[in-house]
Amino acid sequence: MSPEARRLVGHGALVVIFGLLAGFAIGFVALGGFILDPLPSATFAFPGSERGWRAMHVGSLLNGIMAIAVAGVIDRVVDNFGTRRLITRVLTLAIWANTIFYLAANFAANRGLSPWDNAVGQGSIAGLIAFAPAAIAAFVTIWVVALLAKAAFRR
Repeated sequence: MSPEARRLVGHGALVVIFGLLAGFAIGFVALGGFILDPLPSATFAFPGSERGWRAMHVGSLLNGIMAIAVAGVIDRVVDNFGTRRLITRVLTLAIWANTIFYLAANFAANRGLSPWDNAVGQGSIAGLIAFAPAAIAAFVTIWVVALLAKAAFRR
């Protein structure tokens, strides 16, 4: 396995961990704290929404799995080292940008769908932090996945 593939597996696994941790946050919001009977419990208002934590849970799991899946095939599909390195760098950027998006969007009234006011809420710093990296990553990810598809069909 090439260093690029190993790097994708490593970053993908870390993003999966963030997704799994967000699963706990879903429960904390739904239950109003840390409640695991018969263990000691603590009732508190956990920040964010159940919807937002669920989005981070599922989205981060899928982003991490995407990176791991690409790692599994990239060495066999992409011959060119430069293209393999580009795909690895962009996908690494994308999975972390999306993780930041899910986290920050959970604290943005406008769900991080823009840095300014939109149909679902007011703009904020959290909205800007969510939107900016994810918007850039969305476009470059489409481009490098197209490069991956082109390399796959070329073989």
